[in-house]
Amino acid sequence: MRNTTVKQVLRVYSELIEKYPSPAAMASASVEEVRELIRPLGMQYTRAPLLVELARTITTRYSGVVPCSLEELLSLPGVGEYTASEVLLAACGQPVPLIDRNFVRVVYRVLGVKPSKSNPYRDPEYYTLARSLVPRDVEGAKMFNYGVFDFARKVCKPRSPECHSCALRDICVKGCADTVRA
Repeated sequence: MRNTTVKQVLRVYSELIEKYPSPAAMASASVEEVRELIRPLGMQYTRAPLLVELARTITTRYSGVVPCSLEELLSLPGVGEYTASEVLLAACGQPVPLIDRNFVRVVYRVLGVKPSKSNPYRDPEYYTLARSLVPRDVEGAKMFNYGVFDFARKVCKPRSPECHSCALRDICVKGCADTVRA
Protein backbone atom coordinates (compact mmCIF):
# COMPACT_ATOMS: atom_id res chain seq x y z
CA MET A 1 0.00 0.00 0.00
CA ARG A 2 1.37 3.43 -0.90
CA ASN A 3 1.03 6.57 1.14
CA THR A 4 -1.12 9.39 -0.13
CA THR A 5 0.86 12.61 -0.48
CA VAL A 6 -0.22 16.07 0.66
CA LYS A 7 0.10 17.21 -2.96
CA GLN A 8 -2.39 14.53 -4.09
CA VAL A 9 -4.84 15.42 -1.33
CA LEU A 10 -4.68 19.15 -2.07
CA ARG A 11 -5.27 18.61 -5.78
CA VAL A 12 -8.23 16.29 -5.21
CA TYR A 13 -9.62 18.51 -2.44
CA SER A 14 -9.50 21.58 -4.72
CA GLU A 15 -11.29 19.71 -7.49
CA LEU A 16 -13.83 18.27 -5.05
CA ILE A 17 -14.68 21.66 -3.53
CA GLU A 18 -14.88 23.31 -6.94
CA LYS A 19 -17.26 20.68 -8.28
CA TYR A 20 -19.23 20.23 -5.03
CA PRO A 21 -19.10 23.50 -3.06
CA SER A 22 -21.80 22.40 -0.63
CA PRO A 23 -23.29 19.21 0.80
CA ALA A 24 -26.37 19.80 -1.36
CA ALA A 25 -24.23 19.87 -4.51
CA MET A 26 -22.61 16.55 -3.62
CA ALA A 27 -25.91 15.05 -2.47
CA SER A 28 -27.15 15.19 -6.06
CA ALA A 29 -23.97 13.64 -7.48
CA SER A 30 -23.69 10.06 -8.53
CA VAL A 31 -21.39 7.76 -6.61
CA GLU A 32 -19.52 7.06 -9.87
CA GLU A 33 -18.79 10.79 -10.39
CA VAL A 34 -17.37 11.11 -6.89
CA ARG A 35 -15.48 7.82 -7.24
CA GLU A 36 -13.71 9.06 -10.37
CA LEU A 37 -12.80 12.35 -8.73
CA ILE A 38 -11.24 10.78 -5.62
CA ARG A 39 -9.59 7.86 -7.45
CA PRO A 40 -6.04 9.31 -6.99
CA LEU A 41 -6.43 8.98 -3.21
CA GLY A 42 -7.32 5.30 -3.27
CA MET A 43 -10.15 3.51 -1.48
CA GLN A 44 -12.61 5.19 -3.85
CA TYR A 45 -14.90 2.18 -3.76
CA THR A 46 -15.59 2.59 -0.05
CA ARG A 47 -15.16 6.35 0.31
CA ALA A 48 -17.25 7.56 -2.63
CA PRO A 49 -20.54 5.97 -1.48
CA LEU A 50 -19.89 7.24 2.06
CA LEU A 51 -19.20 10.79 0.85
CA VAL A 52 -22.41 10.88 -1.16
CA GLU A 53 -24.41 9.38 1.72
CA LEU A 54 -22.79 11.84 4.13
CA ALA A 55 -23.70 14.79 1.88
CA ARG A 56 -27.28 13.55 1.58
CA THR A 57 -27.59 13.09 5.34
CA ILE A 58 -26.19 16.55 6.11
CA THR A 59 -28.51 18.06 3.50
CA THR A 60 -31.67 16.34 4.72
CA ARG A 61 -31.07 16.08 8.47
CA TYR A 62 -29.15 19.32 9.05
CA SER A 63 -30.30 21.56 6.16
CA GLY A 64 -26.83 21.46 4.64
CA VAL A 65 -25.00 22.68 7.74
CA VAL A 66 -22.35 20.44 9.29
CA PRO A 67 -23.21 19.96 12.98
CA CYS A 68 -20.78 20.99 15.72
CA SER A 69 -21.81 18.40 18.27
CA LEU A 70 -19.67 15.32 18.83
CA GLU A 71 -22.74 13.09 19.15
CA GLU A 72 -24.30 14.41 15.94
CA LEU A 73 -21.02 14.14 14.04
CA LEU A 74 -20.55 10.54 15.18
CA SER A 75 -24.06 9.72 13.93
CA LEU A 76 -23.11 10.68 10.38
CA PRO A 77 -22.17 8.00 7.82
CA GLY A 78 -18.45 7.29 7.74
CA VAL A 79 -17.56 9.68 10.58
CA GLY A 80 -15.50 8.23 13.42
CA GLU A 81 -13.87 9.80 16.46
CA TYR A 82 -10.84 11.20 14.65
CA THR A 83 -12.85 12.80 11.84
CA ALA A 84 -15.36 14.20 14.32
CA SER A 85 -12.51 15.69 16.35
CA GLU A 86 -10.94 17.23 13.26
CA VAL A 87 -14.28 18.85 12.33
CA LEU A 88 -14.75 20.11 15.89
CA LEU A 89 -11.27 21.64 15.88
CA ALA A 90 -10.98 22.98 12.32
CA ALA A 91 -14.56 23.92 11.48
CA CYS A 92 -16.30 24.40 14.81
CA GLY A 93 -13.54 26.09 16.79
CA GLN A 94 -13.43 23.61 19.66
CA PRO A 95 -9.97 22.98 21.17
CA VAL A 96 -9.94 19.17 21.15
CA PRO A 97 -7.08 16.69 20.75
CA LEU A 98 -6.57 14.93 17.43
CA ILE A 99 -5.56 11.49 18.55
CA ASP A 100 -4.10 9.26 15.88
CA ARG A 101 -1.23 6.75 15.92
CA ASN A 102 1.28 9.61 15.62
CA PHE A 103 -0.14 11.37 18.67
CA VAL A 104 -0.13 8.11 20.63
CA ARG A 105 3.47 7.38 19.61
CA VAL A 106 4.71 10.84 20.67
CA VAL A 107 2.85 10.78 24.00
CA TYR A 108 4.11 7.26 24.68
CA ARG A 109 7.73 8.07 23.93
CA VAL A 110 7.83 11.48 25.61
CA LEU A 111 5.55 10.85 28.60
CA GLY A 112 5.58 7.06 28.80
CA VAL A 113 1.78 6.84 28.63
CA LYS A 114 -0.16 4.53 26.30
CA PRO A 115 -3.93 4.13 26.05
CA SER A 116 -5.23 1.06 27.84
CA LYS A 117 -7.76 0.42 25.07
CA SER A 118 -7.17 -0.12 21.36
CA ASN A 119 -9.21 3.02 20.63
CA PRO A 120 -7.70 5.93 22.62
CA TYR A 121 -10.91 7.95 22.22
CA ARG A 122 -12.69 5.27 24.26
CA ASP A 123 -10.10 5.28 27.03
CA PRO A 124 -11.38 7.97 29.44
CA GLU A 125 -8.08 8.38 31.29
CA TYR A 126 -6.04 8.68 28.10
CA TYR A 127 -8.54 11.08 26.54
CA THR A 128 -8.41 13.23 29.69
CA LEU A 129 -4.62 13.30 29.47
CA ALA A 130 -4.73 14.15 25.75
CA ARG A 131 -7.24 16.92 26.39
CA SER A 132 -5.05 18.35 29.17
CA LEU A 133 -2.14 18.68 26.72
CA VAL A 134 -4.11 20.75 24.22
CA PRO A 135 -4.20 24.53 24.74
CA ARG A 136 -7.65 25.92 25.56
CA ASP A 137 -7.65 28.52 22.78
CA VAL A 138 -8.53 27.31 19.29
CA GLU A 139 -5.47 28.68 17.49
CA GLY A 140 -3.18 27.23 20.16
CA ALA A 141 -5.01 23.90 19.89
CA LYS A 142 -4.56 23.85 16.11
CA MET A 143 -0.88 24.72 16.39
CA PHE A 144 -0.37 22.04 19.04
CA ASN A 145 -2.20 19.26 17.17
CA TYR A 146 -0.66 20.01 13.79
CA GLY A 147 2.73 20.51 15.46
CA VAL A 148 2.50 17.01 16.96
CA PHE A 149 1.76 15.65 13.47
CA ASP A 150 4.79 17.40 11.99
CA PHE A 151 6.99 16.37 14.92
CA ALA A 152 5.87 12.74 14.55
CA ARG A 153 6.49 12.81 10.80
CA LYS A 154 9.87 14.53 10.85
CA VAL A 155 11.48 13.62 14.19
CA CYS A 156 9.58 11.06 16.27
CA LYS A 157 9.10 8.67 13.36
CA PRO A 158 7.83 5.10 13.86
CA ARG A 159 11.13 3.69 12.65
CA SER A 160 14.50 5.39 12.89
CA PRO A 161 13.43 8.36 15.03
CA GLU A 162 15.74 11.36 14.95
CA CYS A 163 16.51 11.32 18.69
CA HIS A 164 19.92 12.95 18.22
CA SER A 165 18.26 16.13 16.91
CA CYS A 166 15.11 16.03 19.03
CA ALA A 167 14.38 19.09 21.16
CA LEU A 168 12.58 16.84 23.67
CA ARG A 169 15.33 14.25 24.10
CA ASP A 170 16.25 15.47 27.59
CA ILE A 171 12.73 14.98 28.93
CA CYS A 172 11.71 12.01 26.80
CA VAL A 173 10.80 9.01 28.96
CA LYS A 174 11.04 6.26 26.34
CA GLY A 175 13.22 7.92 23.74
CA CYS A 176 14.91 5.83 21.12
CA ALA A 177 15.40 2.92 23.45
CA ASP A 178 11.88 1.84 22.60
CA THR A 179 10.90 2.31 18.98
CA VAL A 180 7.90 0.01 19.22
CA ARG A 181 5.04 1.26 17.10
CA ALA A 182 2.46 2.98 19.21
